[in-house]
Amino acid sequence: MITKIHVLKRALARREREEVYAAFALSLAGQKAILFHAEPVEVIDRAWKPIAGTGLELVIRAATSDDAYDAWTRHAEDVGAVGTHRVKLTYMQPATEERLAREMESLKDIDLDRLALMDELGDLYDEDVALGLAVPGAF
Repeated sequence: MITKIHVLKRALARREREEVYAAFALSLAGQKAILFHAEPVEVIDRAWKPIAGTGLELVIRAATSDDAYDAWTRHAEDVGAVGTHRVKLTYMQPATEERLAREMESLKDIDLDRLALMDELGDLYDEDVALGLAVPGAF
């Protein structure tokens, strides 16, 4: 059984911050922004076994691969995905004076359950601070 953890204000704040950073980086990159193709190579369940056919493919224009991974994470959260996903980014590395453009790949494991849990724990901590049960900045 899979339980979906609802998105709270901490998750919304995290996503908004990532979107602001990505928009700023994209505005600086301008015409040099890269088209990233993100797809889950495998979706891994709690027993670390691949689950096939998730349909979480995404094509996004971003300034950095981190921004592309963040966009994929937001997309996966929006469609209700859970668990750990091994995501592959495919993109064309821009040409420079020293080298030609070439296709690149990058792999990253993204644990959507851990992100949701950290957002939940952050909200609980904020409530404890508001009630005077925790000391801000103690950790």
